[in-house]
Amino acid sequence: MNYETYNAEDFLFDESFRQWIEGTSPQAITFWEQWLVQHPDRTDVVKQAQELVRALNDHYRDDAPTDRFTSELDCLMQRAAERRDAESETPILPIGQRYSWWRWGVAASIIITVGLSIWLYRHITPRAGHDSYAHLTKKAPLPLQEKVNTSTHVVNILLSDGTLVTLQPKSRLSYPKRFDTSDRTVYLNGEAFFDVVRNPAKPFLIYANQTVTKVLGTSFIVRAFEEEKDVIVTVRTGRVSVYKQQDFEKAQQSGLRRIQGIILTPNQQMTYNLEDSHLTKALVEKPTALMPEIPSREQVFEDAPVAKVFSTIERTYGVKLLYNEDDLSACLVNLTFSNESLLERLDVVCQTVGASYEVLDGQIVITSKGCK
Repeated sequence: MNYETYNAEDFLFDESFRQWIEGTSPQAITFWEQWLVQHPDRTDVVKQAQELVRALNDHYRDDAPTDRFTSELDCLMQRAAERRDAESETPILPIGQRYSWWRWGVAASIIITVGLSIWLYRHITPRAGHDSYAHLTKKAPLPLQEKVNTSTHVVNILLSDGTLVTLQPKSRLSYPKRFDTSDRTVYLNGEAFFDVVRNPAKPFLIYANQTVTKVLGTSFIVRAFEEEKDVIVTVRTGRVSVYKQQDFEKAQQSGLRRIQGIILTPNQQMTYNLEDSHLTKALVEKPTALMPEIPSREQVFEDAPVAKVFSTIERTYGVKLLYNEDDLSACLVNLTFSNESLLERLDVVCQTVGASYEVLDGQIVITSKGCK
């Protein structure tokens, strides 16, 4: 074979090359290592081909890579050859003959530029990077065990530190049998609720689709399916920090103590959009009380300063209300709450004192001209 004229896609069809990348053939490893030494000018093309092969293997991590790989290539070859043969009104040859190199030159431009490139972009590229679930679990510093929820109901997983993970259907979690390092790191692809046991000496880290969520002990939900464009972290109790994985790892490597991220408190959520790499903090759609029984208890305020009402709301829901105390110092209210939601309570208070509110970055800003 004249490998010196190969482009990145050509290497995909070479079984010896794939065996070298996968490490399944000592002979292939020896050959390609020597070949690269003799042809240093081909290094960039070989690296591109390596990424394509690894992307395919990552994509079919739980299947038989060789069989699925061959099947996909066969389909692409079949469709490309059929289109070409239809145009030239020549019979469709058997698939084995389509792989012959004298016809490959004709089919390559159709398959590579149209079929394979689009297919790789749509189905493999999101999983091929160093932040993919498959890559992270392979490179983890500790041996991992994996739980995959293939059922239609949630599955509870008790980790060695006592942390309880509720794994949603079509989700998977990889974690060490014991947390023997300075932190407690797990890897998620899908959605799960974490009830983390507090341990200030060992922060709990969740790697999920280009994000890292760091906690000491709290309960929250992470939704990070690799096929979805958003990662969502929702805090139920406590406090968590969410970072872009790239920023988090750079800070660790350089020894920086401060990392740019987002801090979330109860009833707040973070959305990370993979398309624009932007972190956004917001209030959850339906804030819930930190203790569910609290809203059901009747709360009566008679000639009470409005600041006292706001303080009670903050304690009940764990949210921050921002307002000018001086402007509202003369405002007294007579109110009774029982089963109203957070926003319903704010509506009542603001209507009573002639104020308004808006939700900004997961906090509630109250505007008022005061009471006379």
